[in-house]
Amino acid sequence: LGKQFIENPPVDLATLYQDMSSSTPLVFILSTGSDPMGAFQRFAKERGYSERVESISLGQGQGPIAEKMIKDALKSGNWVFLQNCHLAVSWMLAMEELIKSFTEPNMSIHESFRLYLSSMPSNTFPVTVLQNSVKVTNEPPKGLRANIRRAFTEMTASFFEENILGKMWRKIIFGICFFHAIIQERKKFGPLGWNICYEFNDSDRECALLNLNLYCQEGRVPWDALTYITGEITYGGRVTDAWDQRCLRTILRRFFSPETLQEGYKYSESGIYFAPVADSLQDFKDYIENLPLSDDPEIFGMHENANLAFQRKETNTLITTILEVQPRSTAQGSGKSNDEIVQELASTILTKIPEKLDMDAAAESLLVKDDRGRVDSLTTVLGQEVDRFNGLLKLLRISLETLNKAIAGFVVMSEEMERVYHSFLNNQVPALWANAAYPSLKPLGGWVKDLVLRTAFVDFWLKRGPPKSFWISGFFFPQGFLTGTLQNHARKYNLPIDELSFSYNFIPVYRDQTQVAEAAKQTHFGSELPMDALVCSGLYLVLSCTERRIHYILF
Repeated sequence: LGKQFIENPPVDLATLYQDMSSSTPLVFILSTGSDPMGAFQRFAKERGYSERVESISLGQGQGPIAEKMIKDALKSGNWVFLQNCHLAVSWMLAMEELIKSFTEPNMSIHESFRLYLSSMPSNTFPVTVLQNSVKVTNEPPKGLRANIRRAFTEMTASFFEENILGKMWRKIIFGICFFHAIIQERKKFGPLGWNICYEFNDSDRECALLNLNLYCQEGRVPWDALTYITGEITYGGRVTDAWDQRCLRTILRRFFSPETLQEGYKYSESGIYFAPVADSLQDFKDYIENLPLSDDPEIFGMHENANLAFQRKETNTLITTILEVQPRSTAQGSGKSNDEIVQELASTILTKIPEKLDMDAAAESLLVKDDRGRVDSLTTVLGQEVDRFNGLLKLLRISLETLNKAIAGFVVMSEEMERVYHSFLNNQVPALWANAAYPSLKPLGGWVKDLVLRTAFVDFWLKRGPPKSFWISGFFFPQGFLTGTLQNHARKYNLPIDELSFSYNFIPVYRDQTQVAEAAKQTHFGSELPMDALVCSGLYLVLSCTERRIHYILF
């Protein structure tokens, strides 16, 4: 297709300014990880308006302040930037009326006045303001090259070239920009990149560069102070997971340390990525343009198989989008219509799922109390699982019955039922169900089959007592089961639960839960185990494999 179809062009405020006027505002449509404020401030400085810019981040109680700011600027000719309009829902109507008044014949507006707005996509943002404004999306760049390119596009030549540290300064700046690109792009690998998806944005990079400039005024680099500020405060302040903090510090050392200034230092083993030895900003930009378009996982410190998770996610997004935009037409001739397909599918699901799980029919062995009158902790876990599954089953049954009535014309097809209808046609789990269910990536058919197996597992536990092997991936909330197991052990030996942990023995046996569910209908299975041990199956491992000869898991 060509580069122009796969690379986002940089946002050029100078060009956008030509389309604006005193009565035509500019709206930045934000996305996660984007922040246009830095680029806006630089543009205002270039135009000589840095002292005449007024900005406010909207929120509760900020509406009247912003209104006064705009009215004053209409007379003085200042620029006004209203950030995060989506957070001031109650003030949107007043803002709409105020902006409408700009076009009234008797309205007096200073010719230098400009209004800038930023907002996440929101249903409450006034449509008339969108229709009568210049709109620009400000998405975070995609890919290492695009990310570093944006950083250097927004950088001034004087800041980059005129420093007492010389070439050392330029290498350090390039390392910070590369580090920022790396931690942003790791998000595309899902949990392989970060345990929690953090919203790093351009302001973090700008803050790191400003700190660098502040601490290097005397011609030396205080590495310890800058490493701590950058890794623990500027970026680390967003990170809440301990393992992610450790990962962040490790990545920072690769791009921001004294070793990076050594001659011939490479950021990756392949030698593709390094800080060029150059004196001008343009030379660095030329080097950035020659970087690979697709990022190899090795620069992220990952195996090439890590790309599979990212590519699968991208493919699913593409296919889902195509399915959602394709036209829906009824079948002609002997084929089934969409209504018939959905009705048949809804009826099939209704016949497969149980009515409910009955806690009153629980086996007596589950309700036996200890000498202190306490019920087994796993029985409490079971009760919680039953409640969760019953809530999900009730939702499924009500929505399926309503959908069938809507197709038959007995009730109005609501917007919610319309979405369920289209999800069925695309073999997708409706969002209505997914939001009330356990996390799952299965398509509709596999999801229903999995739900039937899960409810069968819980039902077997209810009616026959604890199974010999617990299907850990069949729980609605597996963490509750693990905590209940520790609590039982703590009660038995009078130990503090927060001092307990698990030890594991690997059993080289594969258990297919479908076969287990069938076998459970006829007989009990398994052998007796010590009271301090539990057998679990269905545990999925990532970045590891099993070595059956020595009964170990290799990471």
